[in-house]
Amino acid sequence: MPKSKPRKKAVSKKKQARRAEHEVNAMLRGETAYFSDEAEALLAGRGWISERDQPGGADQGDAWYWMPSQLPAYLEEGEPVPTSVFPVETGFISQLATPDGSVPPSAQREYATLEELAADLDRLESYRVPEGHWNVLGGGPGPDETPDELIEGIAEEWELIAELIHFPYSAEGPRSFERVELALRDGRLTDYAYRSVLAGRGTGAKE
Repeated sequence: MPKSKPRKKAVSKKKQARRAEHEVNAMLRGETAYFSDEAEALLAGRGWISERDQPGGADQGDAWYWMPSQLPAYLEEGEPVPTSVFPVETGFISQLATPDGSVPPSAQREYATLEELAADLDRLESYRVPEGHWNVLGGGPGPDETPDELIEGIAEEWELIAELIHFPYSAEGPRSFERVELALRDGRLTDYAYRSVLAGRGTGAKE
């Protein structure tokens, strides 16, 4: 798809597919997959995107993502991840969004109960990676790029979601959000991706 040279170079340099956050979480909690119906009800009810809604479901255990914290996909710092929560044997763990996929000790918190997690949700949902701590490669989408080109050209779904969240949409025409809605209807965009984009843009996921 058409890109400015810096963005095209940035994409070509990504030799490995982006590590999905739930895969990192699975490594942290070992071989056992943990699930929590109570946390699913709480977090999904507040607009968190659930691993259970991914195509194939939560095959490596539950995880939930706060998509408004997701940065654009292609950053100078690395591979950004959104704020997430996942269950472990001893309760739950939250990890704040970072621009490079790292999890410094200050970004992680453990909870022994669902009640403790619930009491911290306002803090988790309000957190954003501070401006000045991340830089978009190539300045972001070029003036000739369209949502259709992103949808057709980005194979890694999580990167596509991040780019569609931050795309500078026009009110109408080939750069409008209507093109994303059309891609959903045409089957070129999964319902999971669409719901994630809506959540990231703060417009809510349609049932």
